[in-house]
Amino acid sequence: MTQEEAPLSVRRWVEQFERTLYKTAEIDKLTAQCTEDGAALLFLRLDQARELLRAASTLREKLVIRYFLLNGLAPTELSLARLEGLDPVNCTLFLPRRHWKRNCIASIDAGTVHLQLRYAGNRVEGPLIRGRQGGLKFNWLNRIVHTVADRTCIAGKRKISPIVLKRTFAREWLLSGGGVGTLQKQFSHKHLWSTAHYLRFIMEDVKPEHMRMANRILKEA
Repeated sequence: MTQEEAPLSVRRWVEQFERTLYKTAEIDKLTAQCTEDGAALLFLRLDQARELLRAASTLREKLVIRYFLLNGLAPTELSLARLEGLDPVNCTLFLPRRHWKRNCIASIDAGTVHLQLRYAGNRVEGPLIRGRQGGLKFNWLNRIVHTVADRTCIAGKRKISPIVLKRTFAREWLLSGGGVGTLQKQFSHKHLWSTAHYLRFIMEDVKPEHMRMANRILKEA
């Protein structure tokens, strides 16, 4: 039986599996290119993340950077999120359903909630970050991140984007002892393997610890 003759459900499964392999290959390719100068392509180090936070000057810039870097929101989530979904008491934000994700209540740090209330002023409804027509779209959010990054001395700062900040958030979450399951809830991923991709960005921290442990065992043997 050829692929064309297979049932529709089987063909869809094969297509999904091939897309997964393609994504994995692309991540492996990026990880192989992750040198000291090109690290900003994948994620930021802690000192670089702090420098980026300090470079944000306006209230809107601070909010955009914090939503990506400290809370792991995706650009589309930030564009669609509304003030009605923000719970200042419990520091949570309702993220509406999209066709590839489920409804999610994401945790938001208290500092970002405080800045959001200052930015909103007397508004009690509408988009979190205002644009000309509704919430800011991806290109404007990306432009804000680039504007803030240009004020820093980070190597490869032109490559910094919202997805780089989200990877940084995921990496620091895992390095701080957070679980993949809780990260899946924060990202509102349907499948755990979608979240497990972020484990690839912490391997350079795992390998030195692994080698030290192995050398200690060999010395005592």
